[in-house]
Amino acid sequence: MQRHSKGSAKRWGPLFGASAANWAETWEGPEGWGTSVYAYVLDRARIGSGTTILDCGCGAGRFIGLAAERGARVAGLDASPELVAIATEHSPEADLRVGDMESLPWPDSAFDIVTGFSAFQFADDHAAALAEARRVSRDQVWVVVPSRLADSGIPQVFSVLPALLPAQARESLKRSGMYALSAPGRLEQALATAHLSLRSDETVEAPVVFPNAAAGVVAFLSAGATALAVRHSGQPAVEQALSNALDRFTADGGHIVLPGWFRVAQASSP
Repeated sequence: MQRHSKGSAKRWGPLFGASAANWAETWEGPEGWGTSVYAYVLDRARIGSGTTILDCGCGAGRFIGLAAERGARVAGLDASPELVAIATEHSPEADLRVGDMESLPWPDSAFDIVTGFSAFQFADDHAAALAEARRVSRDQVWVVVPSRLADSGIPQVFSVLPALLPAQARESLKRSGMYALSAPGRLEQALATAHLSLRSDETVEAPVVFPNAAAGVVAFLSAGATALAVRHSGQPAVEQALSNALDRFTADGGHIVLPGWFRVAQASSP
């Protein structure tokens, strides 16, 4: 069956690809946001030798690399060619492709497990992306989205961006953006529409550490929504706003420590 891109990849790919190397070194580094969440899913999903995995929104491939170290056969898809190129350098044995989560280029039941680490919320149609994940999975779909937003550092820093974005972007980010599946009931609705049932649902603590505020600014500048703000308001204004927002998270020695929590949901067909 011919599958067509719904457009979210075309929009987000260039934004996340603009600073792909910085993204890989910061958010997907050893103290990046996903470290504890990756470990949780690897253990709970019992990923090991022979497990076949597709990671949707694979970015620079940190999770894919960790799964491959356990003997899994790995594949990944991302909207950014630049991030996929970095992932390919790190995991040349992986089946890595550029594309749209709403139109996965793999046949039905191709993988044991499909994951999406802070990824599915960027689709234009969340349920369509989740339905594609269900289609290509034989067993489990793992969905990770930001949680406890009021207590978490990342959303508090990002809260400076709306004033630096055009009105149209502010509205579109509510539908396709970092927190689009974080509101109560939103993920449950998308899963149900995609004919997926929750099997487990946990909140995992995932702090992020930067060596200093300057490194934190570099990291946040590599995010897609920040790239939109830079286009609209200019990099100096965005850098200053981010630096001010990061100040409150300065710890001893000048480190920036952002508290964080992510909802980790395991789903499968009923």
